Amino acid sequence: MRVSYVVLRFTSPFHVGRWSLMDSLDYVPSDTIYSALFSLSASTGLEMPKRVSSAYPVNPEGRDVEERLGMPVPATWKVEGFKRGIGGKYVKKARFMPLACLRSGSVEEGGDGFKCRLPGGSIRLDRWPCDGRTEAGQRPCKGLGSRVVISRNRISRHVVNADPYKIAAFIPSVPYVIYFEGGDRRLFELLGKVGIGGERAVGLGKFEVLEFGEVEFLEGGKAAMLLGVGRPVGFKNAVGEWAVRSWRCTHGIIGPLSVLLDGGVVEGDFEFEDVERADSPCLKKLSPLWIWLS
Repeated sequence: MRVSYVVLRFTSPFHVGRWSLMDSLDYVPSDTIYSALFSLSASTGLEMPKRVSSAYPVNPEGRDVEERLGMPVPATWKVEGFKRGIGGKYVKKARFMPLACLRSGSVEEGGDGFKCRLPGGSIRLDRWPCDGRTEAGQRPCKGLGSRVVISRNRISRHVVNADPYKIAAFIPSVPYVIYFEGGDRRLFELLGKVGIGGERAVGLGKFEVLEFGEVEFLEGGKAAMLLGVGRPVGFKNAVGEWAVRSWRCTHGIIGPLSVLLDGGVVEGDFEFEDVERADSPCLKKLSPLWIWLS
């Protein structure tokens, strides 16, 4: 199965919160991306992608496409790491890995980190994309980016004067990749100019598109890994991090609902459930892109 991807570089911080204005993720979840693309598709008439992934970090120093493009570490790999006695702190820090690791499907044992075996060497998943394989060995790691606090001002509804407040945002230091299935690529270029996430009115969430391409994924398997936020139903087993989420609509809210987060692994004859309010036109897309594991 061939899947398209877009590599982008954020030109301004983005704010994708979980609980409050002072809490921002360091990646962009698939449901946020889908909602933004859906809005642009409705206003422009451009074809909407059928499914999208979350935005994952890219290692700009990777030697080829599969070593550059990132994706989540499968939850089953983390379970295997714990069983093999790999230090818990290393396993918990392993969030993202290069696509090449998914091809190899090999987790290395070792007391100095959680590793993935690749041709010619191995990489530490608890440090990727900062800890790449280079001729000089480990290069300095600066992380995915840095968190900042942005001050804002608005007119108070009660006393009609200045009402200052602050917003947490994240400034990436590496490019990000989004995988998608179908649709018009121009939507991503437009989205970069509009911005993604919250507080776009002050210029947050803007990015530039660096490249488009395609990668090949497995056609079938015994288990599937989520590349986004999903609500699976009818599954036999599900391994990964579950969370309770709510979303605000123009009228009312959707949720709270239990969802399986990025890297979750599902087995069995599963489907994904999208949720829609019955009393207002509000739909939450909870069927992300997913891939088979070997």
